[in-house]
Amino acid sequence: MALGFFERVADVDLPHPPIPLAIFLVVERAVCAGWDLLLTQPRPGFDLTTATEDQITHELHEAVVNRIFNSGVVDGFNKQVFAPGIREPKIRNYNFSSLDKMPDLFIQFVNRPTGVINTQDGLFIECKPVDQSHPIRKDYCDRGIMRFIRGDYAWTMTSALMVAYARRDYTILPHLSDALKDRTTTIPTLSPPQACAVSLSGPANEVVHISLHERNFTYLENNKGAGAITIRHLWLSRD
Repeated sequence: MALGFFERVADVDLPHPPIPLAIFLVVERAVCAGWDLLLTQPRPGFDLTTATEDQITHELHEAVVNRIFNSGVVDGFNKQVFAPGIREPKIRNYNFSSLDKMPDLFIQFVNRPTGVINTQDGLFIECKPVDQSHPIRKDYCDRGIMRFIRGDYAWTMTSALMVAYARRDYTILPHLSDALKDRTTTIPTLSPPQACAVSLSGPANEVVHISLHERNFTYLENNKGAGAITIRHLWLSRD
């Protein structure tokens, strides 16, 4: 039996019911714990400082699922609430124009209200390096946040998570906030990144920040507008 984070609702309409803040906090702590393992106890042969984006995401996924999930390391990150996370599942976008969208990580829940689209219900996570070779505007914004705005990922949901593998001297403020100011036509920002009041920084992570973005697509299922999406930003220090 799940722990009561989700209220039972029948005949849910799109978008899906929100993911509670408590769930985000648990997952973010689990991601930080997995990141700590990559920094302090990496798999032999893996070097975080030289690894590619895919290699880092693979190692982070395995650390979170194989070493953190249901282990007691992070309170609440267990099989009573969560299903083990999946890396790059193939899912469709909002209008069926693509059947092969692949979010970096997808975490689903044991218990959700009836009426949701099960294949599209969960916490969608997109991960991007942030450094000189991976500009924030081009990579993190255009190839990351934009996928939530245009209905590729999390189109049924009202919130999602972006994770950055950030090099030294790259921070959410001012780097992300400045980048979003330059993307107002493609990434309409209703609220710029602001620190989450209940998030904590750590040795290798910033306080999670939250931004709110308009979505302009319409659901085929009910002809309603998708509405805004809240993006949480978890930036991890790579060096």
